[in-house]
Amino acid sequence: MNPIVNYYDDLATNYDENRFGNSYGQFIDRQERQILNRLLKDNEERILDMACGSGRLLNYATCGVDASNEMVQVTKKKFPAKEILLSDAENLPFPEQSVDTIISFHFFMHLDTEKIQTILKECHRVLKSGGRIIFDIPSKKRRQMLKYKTSGWHGATSFTLAELERMNAGLYVQRRSYGIMVFPIHRFPAGIRKLLGKLDSFIANWFLKEYSSYLVVECVKK
Repeated sequence: MNPIVNYYDDLATNYDENRFGNSYGQFIDRQERQILNRLLKDNEERILDMACGSGRLLNYATCGVDASNEMVQVTKKKFPAKEILLSDAENLPFPEQSVDTIISFHFFMHLDTEKIQTILKECHRVLKSGGRIIFDIPSKKRRQMLKYKTSGWHGATSFTLAELERMNAGLYVQRRSYGIMVFPIHRFPAGIRKLLGKLDSFIANWFLKEYSSYLVVECVKK
């Protein structure tokens, strides 16, 4: 049994409310959407949301896959007109060079480096020439600064931008990167978190990018 799949199977029914129904989750959601709005402007693209979960970001995609059957069922109800498939990311159910862009958020952080590399190779297979993958990962420099300790698989993996570039070197060119959440938003009163969004985005993408909580990278297929 896959502990990650089991974990998200159990959360599926209330995932949106529990994770993104509060001001902390809404802050992250807004920051992620700001980045995707900059990067996803071609309405003709075939975009895959990999590990789409409950479909939070599926409005940006034309299709989605997830390994959690419970999440897939939730997403199908929300997006009945879209192609939502039950599949693990290591064996994507798409032909070679059939997808323009892959987005994947809050996924790689749960996986070890070897698994991530395997999935990146599989993404490379299904992406068209010049296609790209856009994903997030916790910032290692931020975690080192805060002496962050992980326990188990949940959110345990982090990288620096340089490490990501080395890992991707044979498959992708790292074109653009962004930071999310420099401020420890959970320590601020809920009422002012939304107001901090623009300031946080400015600082996170000016001089403190790698000291943000999360990095978002756009990698283009070689």
